[in-house]
Amino acid sequence: MSVLERLEEIEIFKDLTLDQRRAIGAGCEEQSFRGGERLFAEGEEAAHLWVLTEGEVDLRFDLPGRSSSPQNTILTVGRGQALGWSSLVPPYEYKLSAYCAGESCTVLRIEKQFLLELFNKDPVIGYRIVRFLNSVASLHFQQLQGSDRRLPPAITTVTVHLATCGIAAGAREVLMALMEEAGRVNRQDIEVKRGRCIGQCKTEPNVTVEISGEDPVVYQKMTAERMREVFQKHVLDGEVQAEYLLHRG
Repeated sequence: MSVLERLEEIEIFKDLTLDQRRAIGAGCEEQSFRGGERLFAEGEEAAHLWVLTEGEVDLRFDLPGRSSSPQNTILTVGRGQALGWSSLVPPYEYKLSAYCAGESCTVLRIEKQFLLELFNKDPVIGYRIVRFLNSVASLHFQQLQGSDRRLPPAITTVTVHLATCGIAAGAREVLMALMEEAGRVNRQDIEVKRGRCIGQCKTEPNVTVEISGEDPVVYQKMTAERMREVFQKHVLDGEVQAEYLLHRG
């Protein structure tokens, strides 16, 4: 698969035009890592933006004088997610170490300076990418606060189903609204996930809310506005929004 084809599948770049993706692709370097290999280390200069195209990556805090351990993982990110947003935020250094999880992973690495020059040439690219990264960073910041200790496991998971049918129906806008809402609250027990099609194409976009100790709730025909309402009333206040309900359990 070409770099351009990979960019077409990645959430952060999907709102860009073909020409804009081509411009991004000119600065992409594809790299592969084996399980346990380190992509970058905490405290290093953040000189690149990384986009995961295959596999998973663990974000860990490394204890001084000790070898890295999976037990120090506080967040695992999957295919299509961006790492290294610290490259665009002072003081431009990585706050955690990143390690390839599983057997292998593949990433696209983009130099910060290349991105900044591209943003100057085409501010629309910069706005859309930075807006997306801001939502991701806000969410991760809440999850990664106090990185000197392992965070408690999430007890609420909200999954936006992002198959082709869901994306065509507006699932990306739903995901963006969800990440913005999650980024505003100081709740380390809420996890946002991207999921596959659940076989209900006529009711897309679908969103699943799973709260520990309760039956999963699947919502249908979601919009950004409805997602914000479900987040506030169901995820935060525990009130299932029956008018958008597809099924429970």
